Amino acid sequence: MIPAGYLLKRTTPPPDWLKTKDTNVDEVCSVSACVNDDIVDLLHSWQFNRLGLANTKDLILQIAAEASVSLEGASLFYYEIYEQELDSDGWSFDPKGWQNLTFADASSIEVDVTPPVRADCPTKLGYDVVAYRDFPDHSPLSCNSVASELPTNRFCLFDSFEEAKDAVDTGKFGGGCEDGLYRIMSVHRLEGWIG
Repeated sequence: MIPAGYLLKRTTPPPDWLKTKDTNVDEVCSVSACVNDDIVDLLHSWQFNRLGLANTKDLILQIAAEASVSLEGASLFYYEIYEQELDSDGWSFDPKGWQNLTFADASSIEVDVTPPVRADCPTKLGYDVVAYRDFPDHSPLSCNSVASELPTNRFCLFDSFEEAKDAVDTGKFGGGCEDGLYRIMSVHRLEGWIG
């Protein structure tokens, strides 16, 4: 896993239409904004790196301040990404098709992430599988209700990288999930970041 970047989000309990297999899900912490909102929206994405994320926590907080965005109820998330991706039409997944990570041309800003320091108290919540185009478009566990068929933790994420990769390799996201580059990302919440 390599550093990927930061987002500010307001997480949410699972909506009524997301009936998860694991009934202990009480907070959806997906990477995409289909279920939980990104506080700094895509209008400011020109400042994001080629993975569609902010390279530093200071940058994402600065963007929010300049846009006069309220941080009430906000969480600051840090992500790492698996070095490989799998291209899929959302129906079929070839486990032999993993290739080196590619980057969107939508941004000229290189991925040069400053990882959080220990004082930020990063807490790993789990692993999300994300369908990418130019940015993290969809998290099929939540936005396509794949969590209704697969066990997840209380954050609607996989507990381990191995669970996430196995779900992709065995086609658990097939049957009409989103098309795109499927990437596995670790999800970390930073505590005590408002200063």
